[in-house]
Amino acid sequence: MKKQLRAISLLAGTAIGTGMIFLPIVLANFGIIGSLLLMGFFCWITYISAMIRCDLNAKSKENFNLRDVGLFFGGRVSACVGDVFTKMLNFALLSAYIFGGASIIRLFMFEGCQFATVVIIFAIMIAAVFLFSSNFVIKINNHTFIVMFSVVMGGIVCLFVCSRIEAVPMQIGDIWHMKTWGTVLPVIFTSFGFQGSLHTLTKFVGNDKEMVKKACLFGSIIPACVYCLWVICVLVIIFNSDPQSYSKMLVQPIEVSELIRILSHITNIRGIQHISWIVSFLAITTSIVGVGLALKDIVEKDLSRMVHLREQARRVTSIIIMILPTTLVAIFVPNAFIRILSFAGVILSVIAIILPVYLHRRSCGSDSLPDMRTSIIFIVGIVIIAFGILDMFF
Repeated sequence: MKKQLRAISLLAGTAIGTGMIFLPIVLANFGIIGSLLLMGFFCWITYISAMIRCDLNAKSKENFNLRDVGLFFGGRVSACVGDVFTKMLNFALLSAYIFGGASIIRLFMFEGCQFATVVIIFAIMIAAVFLFSSNFVIKINNHTFIVMFSVVMGGIVCLFVCSRIEAVPMQIGDIWHMKTWGTVLPVIFTSFGFQGSLHTLTKFVGNDKEMVKKACLFGSIIPACVYCLWVICVLVIIFNSDPQSYSKMLVQPIEVSELIRILSHITNIRGIQHISWIVSFLAITTSIVGVGLALKDIVEKDLSRMVHLREQARRVTSIIIMILPTTLVAIFVPNAFIRILSFAGVILSVIAIILPVYLHRRSCGSDSLPDMRTSIIFIVGIVIIAFGILDMFF
């Protein structure tokens, strides 16, 4: 039972992170009803795509490493695409999380420091955590996730109780603009995406297929429930307490630190200000654990194939390889959180939808007809990629 809970918290904690901070910003244009429909739909997309990966795993008798599964069903090209895109996704997400975490810490603890200095301090803290064994980090992550979930629920109640609520933002903003969808689709899909951590999960549970399936189910449902409650809470409270900031969110996405500042200043009660900071920081932390462990496992496996190193030396080397470039991106890319999440959404669509659906089709044979669910998520994957590319380049 404890192992199942830790497996669920690994996936749910990996997913919950970007969404807590960024979904209220990008979904402001859709109002409450539109936001709930979008989040429910992407929860379903995430679960179905994870089940396709489970089916591929069962047929290939391999772990969830997409490179190995791609090699088994699609050959070297599929294996190369799976390997490269999985690494790109994890590096991109870790860069975004370091940027977001450093922004939150600087706002509440190191406001007078240079941002680059805070990023370096935060990156060193992350590196120190990953020096411990993966099982120990997952165990700590389980406790962190429980604390975060409790604080989120408590924070939602406190924000509602301490705020003046007179109206609910039901109206729809400018949702027909291409840029709106170009920002929303990749970001909301990334907010639910835990597929990059599936191979770490499989390794942790000893390839127990039932445990993996339950973890995928609850790893999709729990983030959806938390996101729905949090987005409703944030949108309703900002709409009533700070209409000017809400109007600004309708025009263009605001910075991560600006949203936290808005939530902190809505009420003068110091405890509520601390809750908004803790929720944001814990959400980023659990995502860093999930993505960081997945990336560390991949880098360690590559190192073991290329050079012969002792376990401790290999662990330290892999941590340096994953932390150094992501820290540099967080320092030198302006507004990295927003830019990288859009980029990550495109990559995630390839490795979570397009490639698995292609491999699943090959595993079923050319004579079998694709079912409706597979066709729907494949079309959704194409749409996410198209809008994400348009947003990044045009």
